[in-house]
Parts: sequence; structure tokens; C-alpha cells
Amino acid sequence: MAVQIGQMTVEEYLAIDEASEIQHEFIDGDLIPMPGGSLPHNSIVARAIGALLSAVDDLDCTVLASQMRVQIDETKYLYPDASVVCGEPAYADDNEVILLNPTVVVEVTSPSSIERDHVNKVELYGAVPSIQGYLILDQKRVFAKWYTRSESGWHLRQFTDPADEIELAPLGCAIALSQLYRGVKLDS
Repeated sequence: MAVQIGQMTVEEYLAIDEASEIQHEFIDGDLIPMPGGSLPHNSIVARAIGALLSAVDDLDCTVLASQMRVQIDETKYLYPDASVVCGEPAYADDNEVILLNPTVVVEVTSPSSIERDHVNKVELYGAVPSIQGYLILDQKRVFAKWYTRSESGWHLRQFTDPADEIELAPLGCAIALSQLYRGVKLDS
């Protein structure tokens, strides 16, 4: 049976997204296009993936790029800029393109996504029990928000000093903010 909340079924979304040149997130029947990011956006994403790969190198964790779709529930699908799954990945599909159990997700803001990244996705990622951390990186300035799961909900820490270290407790490692922004040309 096709699951439909809004204008489009999940099956229609998956068919459109697979055939499209750009990715689309999907929230309760609404298709949200995810066009390519700017140079700073892509540079920060690449730095984050590199830092995460290095940080979890000796752990039973896999770092995934933005092509991995994450299922929030049966009518919500997102494409984090990066994600980390510790232990065995679980998939919602036989093609292994819909991840069910990320441990940490990373979003780099863009002008079109900044409000969704800071508001809507905090709630959406909070609904996935496996997600123990959500990192938001600003593409216009050195600024990070790090949400970690606690018994009472998300706990938030903010970082603005390049010398700051973000303690990624769910992964048992830390990443320097300077490492995430090194060489990235930011707006003045």
C-alpha cells in the first residue's frame, strides 16, 4: 500500500528522486529540492568528512557522504551532508541507499536550508533513536552547534573560537573547529 500524507506518495518520491539529477528531501508528501552547494559549503562538507574519517579510523564506524538518504520515519527522508554509522548499518531497502541507523549526522547550512537545519531538522533527527549527535556547521562564519542526545532531549553546545574542540562523545573522539574551516574562504 502506498503511504501518502501530502501531495505525493513515498513510492512516487523515491522514483522521482532516483531519476533526478539533484537530490530531494521528502517530508510528509512535500518534495524539497537539494541543489548543489556553494564552494564554502562543499569545502566545509569535505573537511568534515575528512575529519570524521580520521577521527573514527580505529573504530567500528563508517563515514558516509551526502548521497546516503536517511529515513526518519515512513514519510520523512533527509540527505545529511555527512553521517556516521557505528556498528552494522541497517537499511530500509535492498539497494542499501536508505539508512535507518546513523549515529551522528552533519549539516552545513546554506541560505536555502538554514532555518530547516536549525529548527526543523533538530526535531526530525531527534525522532531517530540511533542518532546520538547532530552537528550543524555554518558556511558563512566559523560557527558550530553540536546537539547530543540526553534523557531529557537534545543538549546543545555552540562553538565560535577556531581553537575550540568539539567533543563527539557518541564517537569517542574530538574535532577541532579550525580543522573544519581550514582554508575555507568565508564571507567577511
